[in-house]
Amino acid sequence: MKRAFVAASVVGLIASLGTTSTATADPPHNPGGPCLQPDQNVSLSSVAGYGDVVQALDRIERTSGGLVEVSSAGMSGEGRELLYATVGEGPTTFWLQARIHGNELHSTEAVLQILDHLASGDPNARLIREQLTVVVIPMYNPDGAEANIRQSTTPTSIDLNRDWENFAQPESVAFWKLWRDVAPELALDLHHMGEAPVVNGTDDLNQFQIGARSIDPSRMTAEQWITNRQMAMVSVDALDRYGLANVAHYPLIDITNAALSRMLMSGTAPAGEQPVLQSPTKGAIFYEVRSVGQKSNGQLERLFTIPTMAVLTAAADGSLASHDISGYPDIPFATQGPCGEV
Repeated sequence: MKRAFVAASVVGLIASLGTTSTATADPPHNPGGPCLQPDQNVSLSSVAGYGDVVQALDRIERTSGGLVEVSSAGMSGEGRELLYATVGEGPTTFWLQARIHGNELHSTEAVLQILDHLASGDPNARLIREQLTVVVIPMYNPDGAEANIRQSTTPTSIDLNRDWENFAQPESVAFWKLWRDVAPELALDLHHMGEAPVVNGTDDLNQFQIGARSIDPSRMTAEQWITNRQMAMVSVDALDRYGLANVAHYPLIDITNAALSRMLMSGTAPAGEQPVLQSPTKGAIFYEVRSVGQKSNGQLERLFTIPTMAVLTAAADGSLASHDISGYPDIPFATQGPCGEV
């Protein structure tokens, strides 16, 4: 690997973060990310490429004692395997995907760290394996990752997170079929946000945004909207305890062709396939972590690993279903500059 993937425990991941600020009010938003500034030099040698993912998954599978199984969902436009790993044999399937946008770099290593931990002898990892079946996709868009661009590359160059209605790309078709086959009840998608936003009404750098909706909640079932907010508040509460995240809401946008939106709504399918009429997915949220280029790779990865592990644990121990969501409306928004589309 270009950098060592750390199989850290939840305690170890949490220990290095500090406190969180809060604020109120709803500013206008221009969502997007990641957005590198002219003076930001990002060394791709410090983040995982496709070859690193192949090696890491092979190592984790070989050393897991049969706990982890690595498979391919299909082939990318350029002919790379769309690799995913499965760990656990629990009755609830949890879908964890990273790097649907190829230039959102740190989510790949974060989910590999999580996968490594889930294959360990840690009691929390054992609980998760007993109660959940976790499907981990470290690099949804390998062609875009290798090119360090947001989109796919061939046969067209489009945003794969806008392709769960038309299914123009082989990656979208392959992962839709995997979603249909594994029928996840819970899903989590990891992203980077746009240029250095601040929490509205403060000078605090916003490092983490929570997205509990990318469609109008009226198009979710009541159960989905509650579960999304429960997953969101488990995530926020975890970062509040171990902080320096300055958490904010993701802009309230409405994207029906995004992967998570269609996991919740269902009703579409690639050519020749039958739509799933009743979605198995009861909750699907996304994270947006501060963008790259600030020489703080480890912290950026922890901003993914800490809340993800908190949600996995809550789903496994049963506390997710009763988690308090009363604080959800109080999460502030953030002010950020233009940076393209989300």
